[in-house]
Amino acid sequence: MPARTRSRQHSPAPISESLLRLGDRLRKARTEAGLSQSQLGAPHFTRAYISALELGKIRPAMTSLEFLAGRLGKPSSYFLEDEEQERKRSEHRLDLETAAALLARPTAGEALSRIEELLGSATEPSEICRLNLMAGTAQNFLFRGPEALKALTIADRLASASKDAALKRAIRHQTAIALRLMGEHARARDILTELLTEVERSDPHNRLLQMKLFRDLGAISWDLGEYERASAYFHAALEWAKDIGDVAGLIAIYNGLGYAQRSLGDFEGATAYLQKALGATQVANDLATQAMVHNALAAIAAERGHLETAYRHVDRAIEIARVNGPESYVAHYMNTKAECALTANAVDDAGRLATEALELAERTDNTRAGAAARVVLGEVALRAGSDALGTRRLEEAAAIYRRLGAKQELGEVLIRLSDAARKRGQLDVSQTYAEEAYRATRTESGLVRRTR
Repeated sequence: MPARTRSRQHSPAPISESLLRLGDRLRKARTEAGLSQSQLGAPHFTRAYISALELGKIRPAMTSLEFLAGRLGKPSSYFLEDEEQERKRSEHRLDLETAAALLARPTAGEALSRIEELLGSATEPSEICRLNLMAGTAQNFLFRGPEALKALTIADRLASASKDAALKRAIRHQTAIALRLMGEHARARDILTELLTEVERSDPHNRLLQMKLFRDLGAISWDLGEYERASAYFHAALEWAKDIGDVAGLIAIYNGLGYAQRSLGDFEGATAYLQKALGATQVANDLATQAMVHNALAAIAAERGHLETAYRHVDRAIEIARVNGPESYVAHYMNTKAECALTANAVDDAGRLATEALELAERTDNTRAGAAARVVLGEVALRAGSDALGTRRLEEAAAIYRRLGAKQELGEVLIRLSDAARKRGQLDVSQTYAEEAYRATRTESGLVRRTR
């Protein structure tokens, strides 16, 4: 007598609202996926079993739900939550994605507002960690180093137990940027150099991050007045950016090379790199960076005596920034226009523009722009014969640049102070300022030596 084949029996469960809701959600997900009941269940479950589930007649095991969820591309929780919970989950996920998409220079303020709102309701440590990383990144875009460092310190603490190496590197990278903004260039450079060594030794290594690290080391070198070193780093970054095809990276690197060449006295080379950057911003439709490049071209044109060209570039920069933001950048561009006015001997216009720039810089916490406005106001006072006021303004600017570690700007202000003292006949004071300016701006060449 042939042996009997035992069939699997599923005891019917009492009809309940939760089972009916689960069945409805299963049917909805299956229909959206374009699967029949047989296709969904194969190879483990029959069509009848899937039908019974959808009718709320049986209670499935958790392993069964996990299998069905995997077939439908859903989390297991999809069947256990009601639609309102799922809607809230989807909205939250969309809010996170929107905030991340806004993490760019022109939209950093809006991104930060959304991130802070999300932080107010976040409970999971991993989510709080990533939101603080995003907040620190946004603050860096807004030139708010101390605020960025505070958020990144929280992110670093929460990530300490994580095995996500990419997350930890992102936090350290943004921390270095925040420290640079705070004038702590040595600490920033150490972090970036360590990261670069790690990336170069990893297999496979992150070429995009490597390019960004070379770029940021170039920016720090420029801040420190090491213009040949900055140029070397930017050229290294350029090679990686070309291989990667990263337009945003190319824009930043061409811009950096323009500033480095300008500081080395090569105005034609600087203009050529900045024109390349300008073309790339137009391709990428990056209006915020486009305004920055127009501003840099204005400064070079003014130094070369091409005032009409300078005004055209800086007016375009101001126009873009007023419409597209960030508002804090407008102060930088108004300072450039004020310098152009000084070059044209339009002293009243220079004073008016610098006063407006200073008010805007203080309202938007843009310390660097505030220092630049004080430089112009100091020059305006000196030209009006108010030596004491002019010197005080320039000293205020020098103190800010010392605190920020902005050596090029510091050197330029000290030269102005030296010239003012010489005109007053204070030759010893003039010499002291000139010697400090030399110490602040002397350059070195070559890349940072890494001996790890």
